[in-house]
Formats: sequence, structure tokens, C-alpha cells
Amino acid sequence: MDYRIEEDRIVASDDQQPFVGEISFPKVAGVPNRVVVERVFVHPDYRGQGIAAELVNRFVKYATAHQLTVKLICPYAVKQFKVHPEYQQLLLPEDRF
Repeated sequence: MDYRIEEDRIVASDDQQPFVGEISFPKVAGVPNRVVVERVFVHPDYRGQGIAAELVNRFVKYATAHQLTVKLICPYAVKQFKVHPEYQQLLLPEDRF
């Protein structure tokens, strides 16, 4: 599986499918270094292989490296941040759970 970082998303692809999935995280207008995780999506043919979890993991590494703070609106991302409490360092204190 190949993962490509774009301006506001990370895209997963492979030799057979140019779009396997993505995590999208647009910037919050007027708030420096703040993004919103809008969605994590994986093509139905590729679900159940850990790709969504890997997209979140790669996003966390990217956000940490770029010193971003994160707002979660995607239910899957919320679930992953609960399973991996170490990810919550990226959330504002009032958004942590």
C-alpha cells in the first residue's frame, strides 16, 4: 500500500486502485496550525485490512511533526483516538476524553 500526503489529506493507493482511501483534514480558517479531521474513508473492497487505522496513524505522525492541533468530527477518528490515548496530545485540553 502506498500513502501520499497532499495539502489537506493523506491518500492510500495500490497498483490496482489509485484511490483506496483517505483521511481528510482541512485547515481551520483564521486559526494557525489547527485542522479538522473530517473523514476517514476506505473503499469497500479494501475494508477490514487495517488501512483506516494506518491512515489515522500516519495523520497523527504528520500532525505531530507539523505541530498541529486537531478537532475531530469523524466518528472513526474519534474511535481511534479513544483506542490510542497517546494520540490525544494533538487535541486541545478541552477536547480530550
